[in-house]
Amino acid sequence: MNPATNLAPKLAQLYPGVYNPDGQADCDGDAASKLPTKPLNTLLGFDLETYQIPLDQLLPSKKVPDGIMSTRKYKQIVSSIHEIGLIEPLAVIQPDAAKSEYLLLDGHLRVLAFKELGLNEVACLFAKDDETYSYVAAKFMCC
Repeated sequence: MNPATNLAPKLAQLYPGVYNPDGQADCDGDAASKLPTKPLNTLLGFDLETYQIPLDQLLPSKKVPDGIMSTRKYKQIVSSIHEIGLIEPLAVIQPDAAKSEYLLLDGHLRVLAFKELGLNEVACLFAKDDETYSYVAAKFMCC
């Protein structure tokens, strides 16, 4: 069974920080008056739906370091996917719409883990722009 198939997108409105739809202050007047009271205009970098993509159609955008599969971190990723499934979809972009190939922007270690577990496809988010610097890469600078 593919753990990625258990994913169902749950969409909710996104608000930065604290959002109070009634406009009521929860704290001192000055601090509460600076909080947003309606959604900000936000341009999302990815489509909100996930898509199942076969692993053999994913092209890496970087080289995974030698020996990474023997690290504790990699083993934790494999164990997590095996036990509870994929938590965060991979980030991909389709450079050529005429081809069924997708450039992997984020999730190189998760792809290796899926292959090790014998899984054939994975849930992916489509990037709206060819941007290889993602929030995940900025946060972890590794996988």
